[in-house]
Amino acid sequence: MRQWLTIFLILIGGGWTARAQVLTPLNSLPAQPGATITSGKPTTKTPLPLASGDTLSLPFFDDFAKTDGTPDAARWHSRGGVNVSNRFAANPPTIFAASFDGLKADGLPYGSANTAGPTDTLTSKPINLGFFQPQDSIYLSFYWQAGGLVDAPDFSSSGLYSLQLEFKDASNTWASVWTQRGNGRSTDFAPVMLALKEARYLHSGFQFRWVSSGRQNGLRDVWHVDYVYLDRNRRQGQLQTTDVALTQQIPSLLRRYTAMPIWQFLVNPEGETAQQIGSAVANLSNVPAALSWRGLVQNLSTTAVDTFLRGSAPVNGGVRTDIAAPPSSAFLSSQSQPYSLQTMVFLNTKEPNFYTRYNDTLRRQTDLLDFYAYDDGTAETGFSYPSSMAVQLAYQFDLNKPDRVKSVRIYFTGTNTPGTELFLRIWTDNNGNPAAQPVYEQRFTVPAAAGLSNWLEVTLERQIDLQGRFYVGYRQPAGATFVNVGFDLNENADGKLFAMNGATQWGAVPALGGALLIRPVMTGTLTASTPDLEKATSFLYPNPTSGEVFIEEAYDQVQLFSPTGQLVQTWTKVAAGKQVNLSASLPPGIYLVKARKGDQLRTAKLILQR
Repeated sequence: MRQWLTIFLILIGGGWTARAQVLTPLNSLPAQPGATITSGKPTTKTPLPLASGDTLSLPFFDDFAKTDGTPDAARWHSRGGVNVSNRFAANPPTIFAASFDGLKADGLPYGSANTAGPTDTLTSKPINLGFFQPQDSIYLSFYWQAGGLVDAPDFSSSGLYSLQLEFKDASNTWASVWTQRGNGRSTDFAPVMLALKEARYLHSGFQFRWVSSGRQNGLRDVWHVDYVYLDRNRRQGQLQTTDVALTQQIPSLLRRYTAMPIWQFLVNPEGETAQQIGSAVANLSNVPAALSWRGLVQNLSTTAVDTFLRGSAPVNGGVRTDIAAPPSSAFLSSQSQPYSLQTMVFLNTKEPNFYTRYNDTLRRQTDLLDFYAYDDGTAETGFSYPSSMAVQLAYQFDLNKPDRVKSVRIYFTGTNTPGTELFLRIWTDNNGNPAAQPVYEQRFTVPAAAGLSNWLEVTLERQIDLQGRFYVGYRQPAGATFVNVGFDLNENADGKLFAMNGATQWGAVPALGGALLIRPVMTGTLTASTPDLEKATSFLYPNPTSGEVFIEEAYDQVQLFSPTGQLVQTWTKVAAGKQVNLSASLPPGIYLVKARKGDQLRTAKLILQR
C-alpha cells in the first residue's frame, strides 16, 4: 500500500457521508523553500570551495548539514536535481539529508503524470585514488531511506522505482555497485558499506553517484541519502567518523503555536512559552567524547540575546541524549512591538574533521507578529477533501483577549486549477465545534501560481470582531473542483481541524500528524480614530514603487512585511517626508507596510516593481 500518495481516512460520525480526506504529494516546490529551520556553520574558518575542475582527496565526508537547498558545491556537481533539507526524511542519522524525487532543481516536475523513468542524480566531484592499492582498505559508507515523511517508492518487478549507486572506473565507465528497489513502504534509515577493492576504481578521477528512478511528476517515489563517508584504513562495520551531532529539529518557542500576534502573547507570556527547548545529541563514534553546548534566543529587531541553555558533559560512544531547558518568557515579552526571534542550539565538539562540525548548529525562527500559525511555513504534502457535495473545513484558534481578523493566508499547492471558486468562512465556537453558521463569508478564487506552490492572502472586506475560540477555513461548493492546501509534516496540529461534508454536523478530522497551512491575520486593539485609519493607504508614495518610498508624516516606527508575514525591514523615528529605500534583494511583489505613532497604527499595501 502506497504511503502518503493517497491516504484515505474514513470517518465514523453522525451526519457524515463520503468521508475521505486525502494527502497528495506535491507536484512542485518553490525553487528555494522558505524553511524556518536551518543548519549552522562551524565557528572556525570555512575551507574554500574547489574550482569546478579540481579533484578532491581523502577523506570524503558529507552529511548534508552545510547547505539547505542544493548539495555543497565543494563536494558535489551542481546539476542533478537533488534537494537538501531538514523536511522530508524521517529521523536521519544527523540533521538534514539529500532527497531524490520527481522534481528538478527549480522545483518543477521532470515529466507528465503518466511518465516514469530516471529522476534525480547526485554525483561526487572527482576524487584522487590513484595512489592507493586494494589493501589500503578503502570503504564508502552511507545511509539510505525510502519515503520517510513523504511518498515511498512504488514496487515494480522491472526495478523502475529504484535507487542505484554507481562507480566510475579508469575508463570513464559507470558501473552499478548497489541497487535498492521500492516496495511501496517507507523505511527507517539503513546503512550500506562497500569496499573499493577492484584496481579499476583506484584512479585519479574516481567518482560515485546515486541515480533514482520513479514517476517524474512531483514529490513522488522519494529516496533519501545521508552520512556519506569515503576513506582509507576502514574496516567493515565502521560506519562513522569521529562525530558528535545534533539529530532533532528545534521546536517552536511557543507552547501552542509556531507564530502568534505579539499582543495576544503578552496577555500570558509564561503560559504561551514552551516549557522546554533544545535538541538531541548523538555520539556517532565508538569512543567517549567531551563536549559543551549552548542554546540562545535572539531578538531579530534589537539583536538582544538571552542564553537559556548551557552545559557540558562526556558522552559515551553510541549514546544519544537530550539537551533542553526552559526559554525565558520574560525575555520574549520584553518588547511590545511585533518582532521575530531566532533560537540557536550549538555544540562545541572540537572535532578534527571540519565537515563534521556543520551538524553541530541549528537555528529556527519564531514570529511574534500579527498572525497565528501551527505550521513552520513549508508544505511537505497537500491536503484535500474530494467530494461531490459541498465541503466546509474549519481550523481552530484561541484568543487570549478580544481581537479582529483582517485577512487569512492560505498556502495553495501547485496541483490546483487557477480560478477555482471558494468561499472564505469564519465561525465562532459551539461547545468545542464550529458554530452551525459562519459569522462571515467572502468569495475568492484560487490564483495562478506559475505551476509553483504559493501563499494567497485573502483580505476581508470588513474586519470581524471575535473573542475566545474561533475558526477560519473555507467552503468548497458542491460539484466544484476540489483544492489542495499545503500540509506541514514537521509540525502537529491534530485535533484542530474540523470538516462538514454535505451534512449538518461537524466532525473532527482524524489525526494526520501534521498542520494545515492556514493563518489568520489579526489587527490587535487599535485606539486610533476612524478618520486616522481611513487614511491608512495614503501615507506613502509612490505606489507602486521601484524601491524608493516617501513617508508623508512622522512615525515612531515603520515596518515592511513580506506577503507571508515575515518582517523584512524596519525604520525608526521616521521624519515627515523622509525617503526610505527598500532592500535591493527584495523580489517584486505586494508587501504590507505598518506605521506606528504613539497608539495609532496605519497599514498599507505596497507594490514593489523592479
